[in-house]
Amino acid sequence: MSTETLLDTPSGNAVVVALDHGLSLGAPDGFKNPIETIDKVLAGEPDGVLVGPHMARHYQDRFAEADVDVVLTADVVTWSTSPGRDHDKDLWTPAFDAEFLAELDPVGVKTVLVFGRDDTETFRRNVEYIAELAEDLRGTDIPLVVEPVMWGRRVPDKLETDVEFVEDAMRMGWEFGADILKAPYTGSVETFEPLVENSPVPVMILGGPATGTTRAMLESVEGAMESGARGLMIGRTIWKSDDPERTVSALMDIVHDGASVEEVWDDAPAAVTGGRET
Repeated sequence: MSTETLLDTPSGNAVVVALDHGLSLGAPDGFKNPIETIDKVLAGEPDGVLVGPHMARHYQDRFAEADVDVVLTADVVTWSTSPGRDHDKDLWTPAFDAEFLAELDPVGVKTVLVFGRDDTETFRRNVEYIAELAEDLRGTDIPLVVEPVMWGRRVPDKLETDVEFVEDAMRMGWEFGADILKAPYTGSVETFEPLVENSPVPVMILGGPATGTTRAMLESVEGAMESGARGLMIGRTIWKSDDPERTVSALMDIVHDGASVEEVWDDAPAAVTGGRET
């Protein structure tokens, strides 16, 4: 499977802003007006956006005008049957089939692989869906992005970026069919670099828990790039920042030009808080 559609940039890396949160969270703070948030993000000129297929359909003209690539989310993971609430449930399900997704001409299709679940049947369905989606996309030049995460209750929050957990999760992700991994950053070049080197598919990073500062997120991206990562797919820490345009611009400099955080960010904006990040 070619990954050139997603990583076809002069540097071979990509900054993709995740805007698919409405599938799980409804209308969260900072994203109640989709056009406003989309426009703030696009002003920073990212390489791409990660969105649900119907957001891609409704705002295709905006994305086309901004000349950004579109990666589509294929499944839904949420934590309550109440709209936009978190009741600590695991309600993952496949949502969109490969034929429909391909009709929207994405540069990638993304699905999660959730570890630590209590419900083994849901985990089995998750693995089966990834394997089937990988086969359905084979030959389409649409890479499958798998996001291996430790969100289940059997894995404590403090271990979501544990090196051994992430190492095993990444390995299983590409063994199940991933063409690209959207993986947690383990916190240091020393721990993350071997994981990237051992992956036969490109590795991009996710944002981790949506707490901390914009600067801390940028530092994680800088470390990941030094480790050999090919970019990022980060959401809330970008669009909930004080200045999404500036944040995206700084990420572009780090990911494509190898700039340091010190060169692109001279202060620490207010903290970003709010639950799980994708």
